[in-house]
Amino acid sequence: MDGVSNKINQNTKDINSLEDELVFQNEKLKKENSKLSKELQKSRGMIWILSQAIKVSGTVDSFKNAMKKITDIIMGIMGVDTCTIWLKEDVGYTSYSRSVYSGNEYKVSEEELPEFLLKIKQTSVFDVSHNKINFCKGKNVHSILIAPLEDFRLKKRTGIIVVEHKDKDFFNQSTIDFFEILSVQISTITVNARVFEKVNEVTNKDSLTECYNRNYLEKLMLDINMNKKYYTLAVFDLDNFKKVNDLFGHEKGDEVLVEVSNLAINTVKKYKGDVIRYGGDEFVIILIMKLDEAKVILEDFRQKVRQLEIMKQIGIDVTVTIGVASYPETVPLMDEIFTIADNALVQGKRRNMKNRIHIGYS
Repeated sequence: MDGVSNKINQNTKDINSLEDELVFQNEKLKKENSKLSKELQKSRGMIWILSQAIKVSGTVDSFKNAMKKITDIIMGIMGVDTCTIWLKEDVGYTSYSRSVYSGNEYKVSEEELPEFLLKIKQTSVFDVSHNKINFCKGKNVHSILIAPLEDFRLKKRTGIIVVEHKDKDFFNQSTIDFFEILSVQISTITVNARVFEKVNEVTNKDSLTECYNRNYLEKLMLDINMNKKYYTLAVFDLDNFKKVNDLFGHEKGDEVLVEVSNLAINTVKKYKGDVIRYGGDEFVIILIMKLDEAKVILEDFRQKVRQLEIMKQIGIDVTVTIGVASYPETVPLMDEIFTIADNALVQGKRRNMKNRIHIGYS
């Protein structure tokens, strides 16, 4: 009887052990299945990113907008905390970035590319303990992936991608392989977008003065009105310009226009301002700054017009009268800013107050 009882106890233990093993294996399969599902979802996401990158690379778009779309796609699908694309310019680098720590806001800034990043030869994952990761834009970063961007036609470095995450070991070999492919697409987007901008710049420029033309002004105003909190717009024309054409002919008049417009461009470009030839001898200057700051720059321009060498040559007192309006300081409605500035110019000249700055109010 004891032998039977022992056998029953042994069978019970075996069954319990088998059940425990089945539970263990079942839990293990669940974990593996969950891991595979996440990997599959991640792979699908990466494929979708590539498809969107290919679409963007074949789309005629501005360079800034192309980078805006790409950083948004990478952040949204990959689930990284920060994505930064550094791209080489004629002088220095510009970074295009997003971060969950700044509300996923898209930021564009000119900054020096850390020397460490320039030495990266291939897509790599880095340990946060690395002593040269001070270029990171995120907080509590524990995973960093860096992918170089190459112009394969010219065989030269064009920039670099840096993505960051708070979790350790977030990036694996499949992510590295993916970013190597994505970097090729981003390089293509970079080339296409820059070609588009060059073509777009030609079509939006006045052929004589190299200022932007009236068509571009409409696009620029639409963009500013949608994205800026404040800005100043100035309208100016040349005093006594008709005398130049009457006495020296239109060829000399064109020379005067070119010299004045070049002065205007050189005066505002360091402040990232735009100069537009509105028609004839009438021009528009747009400065993304408040009125007091803009007035200093416009006054500097006004005074320098008389000092141009060509004015001394022709012996005619050619000056500029400027009408100015600023949103929201003098104009509460953006749509009225050009009209108010232009009217300030007209009224100033009617009062025979030339060679001055006139502030317009609505």
